[in-house]
Amino acid sequence: MDKLSGTHTSDDSKALNAMRVHINPMVSIPTEEWEYFAARTSRRNLRQHDHFVRAGEENSEIAFCTHGLFRLYYTMADGAEYNKNFCTSGDFITMYSSLLQQVPSYFSIQAMADSELIIFNYEDFKQLYNRHACWERLGRVIAERLYLQKETRERELLLYSAEERYRLFLQRFDSLSEQIPLYHVASYLGITPVALSRIRKKWRN
Repeated sequence: MDKLSGTHTSDDSKALNAMRVHINPMVSIPTEEWEYFAARTSRRNLRQHDHFVRAGEENSEIAFCTHGLFRLYYTMADGAEYNKNFCTSGDFITMYSSLLQQVPSYFSIQAMADSELIIFNYEDFKQLYNRHACWERLGRVIAERLYLQKETRERELLLYSAEERYRLFLQRFDSLSEQIPLYHVASYLGITPVALSRIRKKWRN
């Protein structure tokens, strides 16, 4: 998709504004700098089941989700899929380790609902660091958020029971949890669909 030009459509402007509103409490970006950045982004709409990227593909982009729902998943040698994480509005979405190592993606990212992303190139973004300190701060914020997601996920898998992990999942994704099929939830929790059914039945009783 072409990068946004100086003349944005109303949908472009709405999506960029949603991103700026989300970022503003974390990083104050001067208007001139934001306009420079905005001209180097693209807006991408994905339909349910579309992929942002598939495992094995090269990717150089970071996405910000303005609305929608995504799953990040690994595909095993036998074809089985393991859900690494779910992302929704306000999340930065990328394969950060692949960007740093400049290697193909280790996992896939798929839309679970009709979704909208603001896309920017990682190498282009790094060039902004020399323009203004706000961009280096934003880069740090993105890296920190991705790291916290990873550490939180590892901690939950290692230290919490399946029932505790399910409770945290429901808290984290709230009403969006209804959009995620139970077999995907079970994969995310690291349990079988049967085990998840038992937990749900126990709670109902």
